[in-house]
Amino acid sequence: MTELSLSRNAARRWLLPVALVLLAAHLLVMMYHYWAGDIPWLIRQLVALDEENNLPTWYSSFLLLVASMVLLLKRATVQIGSGATSASQGRKEERFWSVLAAGFLVLAMDEVAGLHESFHSAVDTLWVWPAAALVAACALYFVPLLRSLPRRTMLLYVLSGAIFVGGALGVEIIGAPMDADTLAYEITVFIEESMEMTGVILFIDTTLQSMENSRGTWLVR
Repeated sequence: MTELSLSRNAARRWLLPVALVLLAAHLLVMMYHYWAGDIPWLIRQLVALDEENNLPTWYSSFLLLVASMVLLLKRATVQIGSGATSASQGRKEERFWSVLAAGFLVLAMDEVAGLHESFHSAVDTLWVWPAAALVAACALYFVPLLRSLPRRTMLLYVLSGAIFVGGALGVEIIGAPMDADTLAYEITVFIEESMEMTGVILFIDTTLQSMENSRGTWLVR
């Protein structure tokens, strides 16, 4: 066994401030562009939350990748002082965490590769509707895992998922018919991305806290 020490506040201490800076940069640049004076596109696209291959996109992908890695750590971690579970229960729980880690990995890839945008271009329908059906199916699949968790952890997971999905799907539906060359649209994008980043960071924070014992360390196989 190898003992690993990690602050329970790591997500809030390191990940959240960067997200706040990127979100604020988008909002301030767009407000200046539409209210004060024209900002060249090459500068705007560096911080535009709705663009690809720029700082916010890569950071969003990084957050999702961190969530996937933390889930793999969760899968391989035995909390100090926890009671033993049956082998079948342990394997079932490991499978849940593995599937969830794979899901976040796919989301990280999609953030950079723009898979959902390609799907939207290939079919004559808004991508959020098939995505909503997939989210509903995943939610049902993970109900047994949620029910097995402590109440506080379960509620925080549900809250983080609701914030993320509300931004990724709910706000996307609102912004889809809007004119992209308006400040109102950029504010909608700001709200959407804020909710997505907040949801992922809360998820990471909850997962780290769920692994913590009285000393703030873990035993990793």
